[in-house]
Formats: sequence, C-alpha cells, structure tokens
Amino acid sequence: MIKTGSRIIYRSIYLCGVIISACIFTPLFQKGHMPRQSMSAKITCWWHRKIGQALGIPVQTFGTANKHPTLFIANHISWFDIHAIGGIIPVRFLSKAEVKKMPIIGWLASRAGTLYISRGGKTASIETIKNMTDALKQGQNIILFAEGKTTNGEVNRFHSRLVQSAIDADCDIQPIAIRYPHEKKMAHPAAPYTGDMTMAESLMNILQTNSLSTEVHFLDIISIIDKTRDELTRETEQQVRAVIENNRI
Repeated sequence: MIKTGSRIIYRSIYLCGVIISACIFTPLFQKGHMPRQSMSAKITCWWHRKIGQALGIPVQTFGTANKHPTLFIANHISWFDIHAIGGIIPVRFLSKAEVKKMPIIGWLASRAGTLYISRGGKTASIETIKNMTDALKQGQNIILFAEGKTTNGEVNRFHSRLVQSAIDADCDIQPIAIRYPHEKKMAHPAAPYTGDMTMAESLMNILQTNSLSTEVHFLDIISIIDKTRDELTRETEQQVRAVIENNRI
C-alpha cells in the first residue's frame, strides 16, 4: 500500500507535469472559445482528464451528453467538478470574475473559453446572459452551476436568471448531477471546497486521500419550448435532487 507521504509527492509531481504541458499547448491551440469538434476542444478535454488522473480521482459517467449545443446545468461541490465534466464534453464554464486574475489558472481558464460574471447585480447578469447566448448560438456548450456556490454535497436552490440564455439561444438544457460517493455523508469529506477553505487546503485534502471518486450523471434533456426560465430551472433542479438526495441511479 502506498503511504500518504509518497502519494502526495507522486501526485504533486504528476500534477505539475500536467500544468506545465497545458502552459505549453495553450498558446498553440486555445483561442478563448470552444468549438465542439475543434482541436482545442479535444486538447482541453484531454487536459481535464489528465488532471483527474494526476489527482487519483476516477470519474464514472452515467447517461449520455446531448450532441447539440446545450446549456448544461449542474450542482456544485468542488473545483474538481470542472475537470470531471470538462474531461467528458467540450464545454465553456461560467466563473466569477476573480478567477480571471488568478496566476496561471486565470490565464489557462480564459484561453479555454471560460465566461466570467462580475459582481453588480442585474447589469452584470444582462451582460453575462448576452455572452452566454452568443456562445450557444455559435454552437458551443456552456455549463452553469446554478446554485451560485459550492456545497457540502446537498443541493441548494437553483437560480434562474442566467437560464434565460438557453431561451434566447433556442437551445436545449441538460441537467448534470455530480456526486462524490461516501457511505455516511452527502459527499466524500475530501471533495467539498466551501466556506473559508483555501485552494491549498482543498488540494491537500484531495492529494492525500485514496478513496475519492466522482460520478457525473447526464440526465434527461429538457426542451425550452413553452416554458419560462423559472419552470426550466425548477425542472432541472428536481432532476438533480432526485439523484443526489434519493440516489436513484
């Protein structure tokens, strides 16, 4: 059995290698958007998968992702959610504007097509909805973590404002339920990135554990026809809750 210290060292070296390779490939292939069939999409998915391998987190997929431009809506537990989903489908993520300023990570995220939302209430949301709509109309996928923050594994109420982008772009919505299975808790204790926890603390929690895994459930596709954004949001939330709380799948 690999000792914790050795596990941390091995994974850290592997992770550094993946990040260095991303820094090398990013200027060549990443242009700040994510066409679904492009070389940049394939390389980005590969990079996300390598992050999971470096951290020792197997990702199990249930269901099938929509083949058309889609607004995917998911619950949110950990920063690793991004890598779990990004390793399966080419998708542009929506993140708070502060991420853009992070050293290395912000640059990589921006080049991979991350969309940002600034603080500022309705005005900021209107601009974000427009950017999301434009990307969806261009045939790209977007993922929205509709709770607006990470949780300990439970599902919080989904917010509906940004769901308007799917209506404006006339595209489907597909819910995604993310789980970090644990026999006693809603999520494995090493997974949640919440409260005052720093990125370094969260990363160390993941590096030292040998029992963390991820499930990504692609649920029933939802048509936007004749539905309000509130109705679409509630239907999406209900599907995700059915998996997370009832563990039906």
